[in-house]
Amino acid sequence: MSEEKFHFEIPKDNIRNIKYDKHGFAPSVQRISHTEHGQKLKAQTQDFITTEFKKKDIEYTSDLFLQIETPEKITIKSQKLKIENLGFELLSFSAKNESIGTAKIGKEKLNLFEQRLENYISSPENTGKTYFAPIESISSIPPENKIDETIDYESNERIEIVINLFNAITSKELLAITNSIEAELRQFSDDVKKRNFKNGVASLHCTIQAKYLPQLATDFSTIKEIKTSQTFVVPQSTPSDALPNPLTINPVKSDSLVCIVDSGINKNGIMDNLIKEQLIYINSTSIDCDYNHGTFVASRCVFGDDIDNCLGTHSLSPYFNLIDLSVFGVNNLGQVIGPSEFLLRTAIEDTVDKYAGIVQVYNLSLGADTPIKDSEFSDLAKLLDFLSKEYKVLFVVAAGNIRSLLGTFPTDHYGSPLSRIGCPAESLLGLTVGSIAKHTNGTALSDVNFVSPFSRKGPGADNGIKPELVAHGGNLIDPYSNSPRISTYGISKDGKNLSVDNGTSHSAPIISQYAQRLFDAYPQSDPNLVKALLCHFTEPRSNHDELSESGLNYVGFGEPNIERALTAGNFNAAYIYEGQLDQDNYQFIGFHIPSTLRADEEDTKLRVKITVTYDPPVNPDNDKEYSEARITATLIKNTDGGMKDIAISAEDKYNLPWNPIIQFEKNFSRSYSAGFWELRLRLYTRGKVKDNYLQDYSVVVEIIDDNKKTDVYADVENEFSDIYKKIKVTIAA
Repeated sequence: MSEEKFHFEIPKDNIRNIKYDKHGFAPSVQRISHTEHGQKLKAQTQDFITTEFKKKDIEYTSDLFLQIETPEKITIKSQKLKIENLGFELLSFSAKNESIGTAKIGKEKLNLFEQRLENYISSPENTGKTYFAPIESISSIPPENKIDETIDYESNERIEIVINLFNAITSKELLAITNSIEAELRQFSDDVKKRNFKNGVASLHCTIQAKYLPQLATDFSTIKEIKTSQTFVVPQSTPSDALPNPLTINPVKSDSLVCIVDSGINKNGIMDNLIKEQLIYINSTSIDCDYNHGTFVASRCVFGDDIDNCLGTHSLSPYFNLIDLSVFGVNNLGQVIGPSEFLLRTAIEDTVDKYAGIVQVYNLSLGADTPIKDSEFSDLAKLLDFLSKEYKVLFVVAAGNIRSLLGTFPTDHYGSPLSRIGCPAESLLGLTVGSIAKHTNGTALSDVNFVSPFSRKGPGADNGIKPELVAHGGNLIDPYSNSPRISTYGISKDGKNLSVDNGTSHSAPIISQYAQRLFDAYPQSDPNLVKALLCHFTEPRSNHDELSESGLNYVGFGEPNIERALTAGNFNAAYIYEGQLDQDNYQFIGFHIPSTLRADEEDTKLRVKITVTYDPPVNPDNDKEYSEARITATLIKNTDGGMKDIAISAEDKYNLPWNPIIQFEKNFSRSYSAGFWELRLRLYTRGKVKDNYLQDYSVVVEIIDDNKKTDVYADVENEFSDIYKKIKVTIAA
């Protein structure tokens, strides 16, 4: 590593803001007779109020929750401002019908709403028709809409469920409401747990006969949803080569801490001094932690992918120390017992809060087997996203494993909906990690640097890129079997052997180590920059030739090159900027192209690559519009005729609206000048975001000579040293 080639920092003098004008449009809704329409709304409103005031939680809440529908082919989102003018607050939009939304209205606003409705009906000009006309119907939320469609609520079967209340309920009201629902549940269940999580989601967890759920959904207006509780799984590794004896464990290179959320790390003679604290949150039926999977994962996190080199060197060099958050146990029969989603949320929230400002990276090599769905974010993913932003931490999450062959490999196998990532890999602000093969043989299903046969694919719940990154997680042989020689290595539970296993569980810890190395190198930076560096400086990896789908759904941006994330190479230079965007101004970020890469220079060829990352606030009540902030980016080149916007082709960019990563690149051969260029950013918001909200973001701008003829880094230093300074990077010994 060259310590002289640290990336350049873009100075504040290169930043300028220009105010823009905001525009909006909402289509008008026509009615044949506004009076008749108003009379229909009046009858619906009276029915709604009568129904709601019979609910068991009506005395505890100051709001009424309801369903509003607009006419067919008129989206409720387009009428939001008009509807909210009447006193409603739209909370969420249906993923299945764009004309339906969930709303609330304060009890104190009901009289005014009814007065305005009466005036709409009776006045000659139908006063308020602009606001009332878009509403087709007002009703209580149907109880069946609150219950997960996978639940047979006519069954006597006892199922494990989670009840979530609306996020919009005030903290003062939550205690009385949750106590009331808990009392009701205890008539049917004796294992009720409840918690108000920090992201505003109040949850109750219990085991109950499904047949009681419709009445619960009917009796409590404040219940947003009732769904089955997900249980999480981890695989088990197989012992392999005996470790050398003696084996030297060298001092840690960094005094940082990474938290392993897993089955426990065994103090086996190798890991003892690395574990600084163990926190145990295992199921009540467990008698101890499992330790097998967690020890394997932790060893790959601290020692890296080449852990088997110790067979020759007789030594291991850990990078950092560990916090062990144990969530998988074993019962008295030796069976592994996974945590419920409720328990896992509790464990992670407690730990992140306890280690606030200390632990920045959390490795989650675990997941649920059920594939995610479009526009549905799990309770765990929602909590991870909140904690990511609130505590400035990074969750590195395994994409999940396809546990059996789903059809002819690879087309039918990956064509199955069961091959999609599972919870919590859809976390918007987390980094999801897939697996690639590094070893192969004549019967292996994947070639080197191709997606592993078991690695689950995207897209995410927002149809965005998932997984974002890949690392070595192993390979399988035909038809779909493990083979030690093409698997990954880790330390066995007892510390006497290397173990072998395959899975995204074992690629994720490699990325966790990279992330911590970057946090160590840039101690004043937040996860946005770490994500930007990891996603920007990658080597492309492949999906199988038979698959016509975009490689982004399999290997994301590729495999990180950690050395390039820390320092420049021979033919590139990178500029870095961390800033904030407001909602009123374009922000222009200036950088320079050295003259050695000018258009008339025959020996060199300019390529510009840009990555922007940010951490939008998220709305746990509205999965359809989950992300509440969006950044757009435009590259502006210098030309003889002035500054000009650049059009980037679809195949050269990743830019999904409301997804927190933007990446694009462009090759240039003519019609540009060296010197000062700019990147223009704009922030858009929606949902509950306040007008004064500022969005943190990070930008990496890389200047590359594709002909590999000039040292771009030296060129920038020679030509612009008075403008750009190297970022002070801390490298662990």
